[in-house]
Amino acid sequence: MLRLAPSGFLRFSQANSFEVIYGGGESNVAVSLANYGIPTEFVTRIPNNDLGDCAIMEMRKRNVGINHIVRGGERLGIYFLETGAVARSSKVIYDRDHSGMATIKPGMIDWEKIFQDTTWFHWTGITPALSQGAADACLEAIQTANRMGITVSTDLNYRKNLWKYGKKPSEVMPELVAGCDIILGNEEDAEKHFDIHPEGVDVTQGHSVEAEAYTSVCQQLMAKFPRAKK
Repeated sequence: MLRLAPSGFLRFSQANSFEVIYGGGESNVAVSLANYGIPTEFVTRIPNNDLGDCAIMEMRKRNVGINHIVRGGERLGIYFLETGAVARSSKVIYDRDHSGMATIKPGMIDWEKIFQDTTWFHWTGITPALSQGAADACLEAIQTANRMGITVSTDLNYRKNLWKYGKKPSEVMPELVAGCDIILGNEEDAEKHFDIHPEGVDVTQGHSVEAEAYTSVCQQLMAKFPRAKK
């Protein structure tokens, strides 16, 4: 996706130009792994236009595989970032409707072909937050990986401003996470996705969370998703 941000700590209302950065939850993981010399392939759906070409070039120059990127959709997803300063928090505005990933459907990606030489599949909770089609395509990938004996990991990555298509995270995420071997997340992710609460802590109050409370969240997640190893 495309990130547009005012330079430095300018607010949206102060900006006359925006810095352009291409990235995203899963692509950031792919780039990090590539930096360690681990072969990676980034699987996504990107529009067949100049902005899509720029996004793919960004992955290619960071040694991320782009052999399984599907071209399609009306546009590239965008988000606008206003970086916070001192007591002012950051702001994010998403503009991802009708993007290539928001309009993806099951069957558009040949997961069995992609997974032929794969040992690990990683996805984040941002993808199923985009649309029902994206959630269904993600489930299709997870189930295929499970059948083929591929390790599956997820970063729950709750984003409240993305879940706008009529489904709550708690209606979508459990079936997806049930197929995962490794679950990454924090106490807010566990609460918003699965109604799992750290014992003795209200995550909405912003208080520090003791280690024991994190342990309780992990234990509840492991009980709910017995496939998970970590």
